[in-house]
Amino acid sequence: MNNKKFFKVKKIIKSILSFLSLISILFISQSCVESLSETQTSSTPSIEITFPKSNDTIMVGKNVVFYTASDGAGGTGLSHFELFINGVYVQKFALTNDGNNPTIYITVDSTMIGKTISYYLIVYNKSGKLKVSKVQQNIYIKDRPPKAPSDLAGTFTNSTTVTLLWKDNSYNEKGFELWRKDISNNGTIDYRRIKTLNENTISTTDIGLSSFTAYYYKVRAFNSSGYSEFSNEVSPMTPGGGPWNLKAEGIGMNTIRLTWTDFVPNELGFIIERLDAFTAQFKQLTIVSPNTTEYLDTQQISAGVTYTYRIAYFTSTARSPYSNEVSAATTTLNVPAPNLNYTLTSPNSIRLTWTYDNTLSQSFETEVEKRIISSGSTFTRIATKAAGVTEHFDNNLSAGTYEYRVRQIISSNTNTYTPYSRTIVVTIQ
Repeated sequence: MNNKKFFKVKKIIKSILSFLSLISILFISQSCVESLSETQTSSTPSIEITFPKSNDTIMVGKNVVFYTASDGAGGTGLSHFELFINGVYVQKFALTNDGNNPTIYITVDSTMIGKTISYYLIVYNKSGKLKVSKVQQNIYIKDRPPKAPSDLAGTFTNSTTVTLLWKDNSYNEKGFELWRKDISNNGTIDYRRIKTLNENTISTTDIGLSSFTAYYYKVRAFNSSGYSEFSNEVSPMTPGGGPWNLKAEGIGMNTIRLTWTDFVPNELGFIIERLDAFTAQFKQLTIVSPNTTEYLDTQQISAGVTYTYRIAYFTSTARSPYSNEVSAATTTLNVPAPNLNYTLTSPNSIRLTWTYDNTLSQSFETEVEKRIISSGSTFTRIATKAAGVTEHFDNNLSAGTYEYRVRQIISSNTNTYTPYSRTIVVTIQ
């Protein structure tokens, strides 16, 4: 081949190679544009689990998984999540209708109590890209605390024993705890556990109690995972009025006298209620100040009518259960109070005498009461004298100041009395 022909062929080959090189560059450029566009429109989403994490504890039932997840920059949004437990697909969770991330639950049953699991989540975006969360391992399963018992009720079945009954609302308790609070003149002993009972128990008794103390009870269930909430609180009243010892007396034709024991150290007052004969419902009559132990009801009191009462105390945060209910009737007879006098029969003995302003008075017994002023005691009945008897001797008195009064018993069945006589004060040296 001569030189002229050789250079001509070489020029043709060079042109072909230049064309192929241009085609390659165009192809590579197009590939790069497509790759860049894909990256911009379908970035990888992200996800991080915050609870439960490795070595955490969950309970039988539904457990919410706390997490954060979002699509990458420039993405078109998330699509759904998948939950895997112990490496096995369990459930798909779609986004909510308003586009928010769904609430994801891990649900385990009682067969898993005491065992452990591992789990992870996969999040997908709308472009089909996905991200797998970190695997959370050694998640311990424990039982759920039991539900609280309810409808606790209690009553004194004798003067020193309370019987308690409640509704068992749980299926998984291991037992129950009975708690008690005591309130007396000596102060308050706050709630403390007094008894632990077996599972499925619905009643128990509390023995060795005092009629001069108010008792409050509540109960709760427990299992290996913890305690339920407490039940409602109850305070059974002891027979005969219990610590309240509320009593009612009809005094003459237009007064009812109420007396009770103030066994509460921190009350702010007492609420007195009277039964309305027309509605058969108790209505608040009045509120009296703390440390009060007596009230005379003269509000619309009629002769020959029986009235029924109950009381409760209140503090700055609570209202007590009601006392025992008591009834008394006013008299239809206008019998005045006796006229009381005395004489000293010796340095340490006195003779009380009384007279009547009404001939009917001779038909009724007379009640004699005394209190020791110097010791701060209250009036106490010391004698009941038969109808027609008009004197009483009080002998062997110690040094001190005494106060006396008398009244007549119109009817012991309806707790009806005459008004008290005047009081007399006697000092023994």
